Amino acid sequence: MSDTPQRLSWKSYALKLAIVASERSEDSFMKVGACLLRHDNSVAGLGYNGAPSGIELNWENRDHRRVRVVHAEVNALRYTNPGECYLLACSHIPCNDCMKTIAAYGIKEVVFNDVYVRDMSSFDIAREFGIKLFATSNVASQVSVENKNKFELIDFQ
Repeated sequence: MSDTPQRLSWKSYALKLAIVASERSEDSFMKVGACLLRHDNSVAGLGYNGAPSGIELNWENRDHRRVRVVHAEVNALRYTNPGECYLLACSHIPCNDCMKTIAAYGIKEVVFNDVYVRDMSSFDIAREFGIKLFATSNVASQVSVENKNKFELIDFQ
């Protein structure tokens, strides 16, 4: 028996990096982070939800900021080229628009730790685009029975 602690899986590693990246967000309503892994498991990009560069947002007005904020997935993807990465880890399941962008970049796996309870349609969009979803046990307690078969659980602490 080894005294060496078990190493994190690549999915858990990327998700932890995404969660740390989310801490940079100025959004007090929802902090989201994303991490991209290349095919050799090196980190290609990190991003968090925030204002476009050089733009000041009124973070207290949720409706004002919601239509202006750049999503974490988009901020992470700007460091990559289509086909360069196989996995996107995100603190929350990507929205439909981000899921389309992820598909356009050829990313086939998405791992996430939380969902938007108001809109579960990203599960269906991912399936339609051939993107395999992986979620933590945190998600399993938040989704309905019909959505539980749309992702695979990962071990994440």
